This record gives sequence, structure tokens and C-alpha cells, in this order.
Amino acid sequence: MIVSAIVGLAIHTCGPALGLALKDAMGEIRHQSWPLGRDLSTQLHSLLLEFIDPYNWTEFSFLAVAVGPGGFTGTRLGVVTARTLAQQLEIPLFGVSSLAAVAQRTLGASPGDVQGDIAVDMQAQREQLYTAIYRPTSRGLEVIQPDQVRSPADWEVALKAHPQPLTRATAGENLAATVVQVLALAEGGWNRGDRPDWATVLPYYGQHPVDR
Repeated sequence: MIVSAIVGLAIHTCGPALGLALKDAMGEIRHQSWPLGRDLSTQLHSLLLEFIDPYNWTEFSFLAVAVGPGGFTGTRLGVVTARTLAQQLEIPLFGVSSLAAVAQRTLGASPGDVQGDIAVDMQAQREQLYTAIYRPTSRGLEVIQPDQVRSPADWEVALKAHPQPLTRATAGENLAATVVQVLALAEGGWNRGDRPDWATVLPYYGQHPVDR
């Protein structure tokens, strides 16, 4: 197969499901998710091979992966897999926040309803929240508040202090569905000339998985 345009693949394993999205050489995007749960580690590689068909790994221009926040084991597995592939293929790897993908989905679903910045939260452990704030710009999402863990009360205080207007979004359990947005954000970076090295992509856990 002769590739006439960029071909990109996105991986999302931060939730209980696996999400994959692929942009082919014709510019078409296809995506799928699988509720694998604990079977993620045993099925990830075989599902990857099935999903990318008829392409082979050498035809990809870039990879993208959701780096968290999310489940500890799934996030780690997805990032390690993507880093290994990008290193071996010697292609760029884009690390995308799970919360940024939710913000991008909110923006794409109803752009006319988005007012100002987008504040995203997601349930974390120990009655805490993962939080972030993004600003839509012509160059994509600008990070106003990077991913961080806050108490619900502290988050509300921060939102009240934030310049208005502000659009709020909450990440649900189906994080895998935002793999399309992970791909879109990565493609935006590619089109701007970004070529991130695999070694710069690290998982964001936010919280230690076990109380100390």
C-alpha cells in the first residue's frame, strides 16, 4: 500500500475500556472500543494488530496516547505500549491528557454553547477530583490550569475565582470514547509542526494508587 497522506493511531487505556482510533491515508477516521477490564493486558496487542489492518506499523506517521489521569494499571500499560512502538518505529508520539480529550469533545459537540474556558473534572480516589482548565484557541487547546488533584470544595473555590465566562464538563466512565479526540489533538499538533519524541511522554497518575 502506498501512503499518500499522514496515517495516525491513537490509544486510550485510562478507563476500564480500550479505545483505538485511526486516521487513514484518505483522511477517514475509524474508531472502536472494547470493555476489557482486567483483560486489557492480555488482549491489547492482538486487538491493536487486528484494528490497524490493512496497514502495517511502518506506514504510520505518528502515534498518540492518553496519558491519564485514569486507572493506574491501564494508563501505565497504554503509555508503555505507545512509547515502545514509537521508539521502535522512530516516529513522533503525542501524549494527550484524558481531561484535554474531554474538553475537546465538549468543544466539538456543541461549539456554539461553549463560553470561555472549559473546566473539566473527573472523579478520583479518596473523594478527590482530577481537574484541569483549557482555553480554546485557533491553535488548539491552551492549558490554563494543568491536570491536578483537588478536593471538590477547593475546585469550586477555584472556579468561582476564575474569570468568567466558563464552561464546565465532567468526564464519565466511558473515557475510551474520547480516543477520537486524543487523535484529533495529536493531529492538530502534527499540523502545527510538532514532532514530540517518545521519551518525553510520561503517564500522569495524579494520586498514588494505594494509601500510604
